Amino acid sequence: MSGSVGVGTTYKFSTEAVLLGQSYEGGYLICVASGIQWIVSPIAAEVSRSWYLRNDANTRAQQVSGGCSGWFVPSMAQYQNPGYACRSFWDSYSSMQYWSSEDCQGGPNGCWLSMGNAQTNPNNKNSIYCVRSFRCVTY
Repeated sequence: MSGSVGVGTTYKFSTEAVLLGQSYEGGYLICVASGIQWIVSPIAAEVSRSWYLRNDANTRAQQVSGGCSGWFVPSMAQYQNPGYACRSFWDSYSSMQYWSSEDCQGGPNGCWLSMGNAQTNPNNKNSIYCVRSFRCVTY
């Protein structure tokens, strides 16, 4: 697209498609589906916490991403797809177990996902596992 501003000044604009796995919107683009771009926070935003403190990952993601907001700890379904299904597009992951946002069987158990086999597992909420935040951008 071209446009003119002032006398004799011409600007040219072009856009490039962002590819899966590229740095985008404060994290890494891992999936595009149904008008939603799924972004995982950078590895520098990953935290190790108990289930009770899992939302610290959202605060850390906002700090590391240059102030991008809207980060959330994924549900089990979101960790499985697009999280696990698109894990090859993450910049890296340091753990096999990631806390989700969900209770597992109520009571003292939270749910975590194994990055080794996509299995969900319950464990005591006081256990320490990694947490990685996601955000979604519509287009």
